[in-house]
Amino acid sequence: MDLFNQKVDYSKGFRFKKSELGVFSGNSDSAISCLKKDCRILGLTRGDFSLIDLIHSILKKIGKSKVICCTWSAGIKDANQVKWLLESNLIEAFTLVTDHSYVTRQKKYALAIEDLFGLENIRTSEIHAKFVLIQNESWNICIRTSMNLNANKTCETFELDDDLEIFNFYRNFIDETFKNTPEGFEQKSWVVNQALNKFFGEEKKDVKHSDFKFFRLKNE
Repeated sequence: MDLFNQKVDYSKGFRFKKSELGVFSGNSDSAISCLKKDCRILGLTRGDFSLIDLIHSILKKIGKSKVICCTWSAGIKDANQVKWLLESNLIEAFTLVTDHSYVTRQKKYALAIEDLFGLENIRTSEIHAKFVLIQNESWNICIRTSMNLNANKTCETFELDDDLEIFNFYRNFIDETFKNTPEGFEQKSWVVNQALNKFFGEEKKDVKHSDFKFFRLKNE
């Protein structure tokens, strides 16, 4: 494992903080070796580990947690590994959000994932964003990444924060998606876009889990 321990200072006027920057090889445990409270880790990997490997390493370090995964695609091997983590008592609850095209692309996988996790824990959207939320009584971890929930054999990036404000910012999107879309793998684009329109289309929207407010920009 090569880890360049560079400390980066950003303007105090923005929501940035010092980061651990690393080029990680080997297993995913090395990538989170510097994981600590209130940390930020930015990393690149050349396919040495997948997103589920990273999640597993984090759970081994912080303990049993609730996990929310937003991904464009999910592999059946990785889904089964999530199920194993549930059965191993490392994951307390698992939630999945993926793109509405998933059933068209992976019909057999979708059926298997429904059986693994239940329709009530699955939603779809018009989405290409990839992020994971991991939370227990002590940690509020958000991972933003280029990796899907499947094998990653190319150069991938990830950014990890233990930060309640960032966690709640993404959690609000998950909550709204679950509230405004049907259970399971909804395939109709107009249905999921109704939910997205509601989320993005309001003039002003408060984030439920945070004091942070954001506004939709308008073209004058």
